[in-house]
Formats: sequence, structure tokens, C-alpha cells
Amino acid sequence: MQIFGLNDELRASWLRFTVAGIIGIALAGLAVFRAFGFTDAIWFVGTSLVGWGVLMFDLALHLGLMVNLESGELQQSLGWPNRLTELRGLAAVWVAWGAHWASGGAYLPLVLVFGLAAFTDLLDGWLARRRHASTRWGRLYDPFMDGLFFSVAAISLAVIGILPQWLAALVTLRYAFPIVGGITFLLIRRRTLRVRHTPWGRASSAGIALTVFAAAAAAALGLPFHVIAPLFYLAVGITALGAFVTILIKGIEQI
Repeated sequence: MQIFGLNDELRASWLRFTVAGIIGIALAGLAVFRAFGFTDAIWFVGTSLVGWGVLMFDLALHLGLMVNLESGELQQSLGWPNRLTELRGLAAVWVAWGAHWASGGAYLPLVLVFGLAAFTDLLDGWLARRRHASTRWGRLYDPFMDGLFFSVAAISLAVIGILPQWLAALVTLRYAFPIVGGITFLLIRRRTLRVRHTPWGRASSAGIALTVFAAAAAAALGLPFHVIAPLFYLAVGITALGAFVTILIKGIEQI
């Protein structure tokens, strides 16, 4: 594991973040216990700890990617942009739970988790640029965590009938496509694709985020989302198509 061969400061930063996550999960579990009972609290804490454990183990394996893109030096800490990206991965577990509770009429957890997690997608990039803290790890994992979170959110809302199933499939395909393409490129060319954010990719993520949040909020407030839903679905479809075409063009350019 790369964590054993790196500097003490970066290892300590990883350990503090791991412990803080466990404490946060425990506190959230207490809130779930008070709101939804013992059984849900146990399953919530259990699934959250498993998800957090997988995320932190993977992070430990790839701490060597915490190289600043501007200086080319290994960072001394994880940095807040990368921490927020990891938290969005954990939020994929929590948004699924939020959808579960929403199916019973409790929409507040779903709206809060989705809203906060979607906000981190904006905040981590802004912080990375402002603090000149963009890393190789962030460049690779930020789009992956976006895909994980938004795909789980869309599928969860489709399961409880808030979003159509075809839209959940489109969202999942939109994020799985570049991942599968990147793996295929690695197997064929023996090197990784250069990952870059594109205007179409940002527009697609924004369209998906707004659509999922609007659908969840409308359900929570009892508003007729179906009246304006076609406009949201059209925006998601157009921007997803633009993202697909851009990914294909960028991939072909690197062959």
C-alpha cells in the first residue's frame, strides 16, 4: 500500500480524515435512531461504515496520486477539495437511504443529503482552483465520485417512482461511458486517458443535479413536477449527448 511509503504528514492526514468519518457516521446514526428507530439505525451505520471503509482503503492505496498539478510535488495533507470529493462518495450511500425514507413519506433527509452533496461538487472544484490545490487524484476521482453519487441518486429515485426508469438508465450510462472507455483504452494502449473537465460534461452534471433535486423537492412539497419535467428531461438528454460526443472526440484524439 502506498500509504506506508509516504511522508508522515500525509499518512496522519489520511488517518484523521478516516477517524473523523467514523465519528460522523456514528453521530448520523444517532440521528437516524431518534427519527426512524433502532433497526434502520443499525443498518444505516453498518452500510455507511462498509462504504467508508472501501473509500478509505482505496484512498490509502492511491495516496501517491496526491501530487499537486501546478508544483508537481506530493502534498502534505489530503486537502479540502479531495476530502469533499470523498464525502460525495459516502453520500451515495446516504442518498439511497434518503430515498428509502422518502418512500415512507419522510423527504427531508433525501433533499438535505442530495442538496449538500451536490453543493460539494461545486465547492471542491472552486477550492482547488482558488487554493491552487488541484491534484492528480482529484482529476481522476472527482468525475468517478460524481458518477457514483448521481447514478445512485437517480436509480434510487426511480425505484420509488419519483423519476422515470429510462432517465436513471441514461444518467448511469452517461457516467459509466467514460469509465468503461478509459478502462478499454488502458487495456488496448497500455496507458491512461488524459482526463479533463469539459463544458458539455459540466453542463450535463448540472442538468442531472438540477433534475434530481427538483424532482425530490417537488415530491417533498407535493408540487406537480410532471408539468415541467419534460423541460428538465430534455436538458439532461441534450447535455448528455453533448458529453458523449465530446468524450468520443477526446478519446479518438488520444489514440
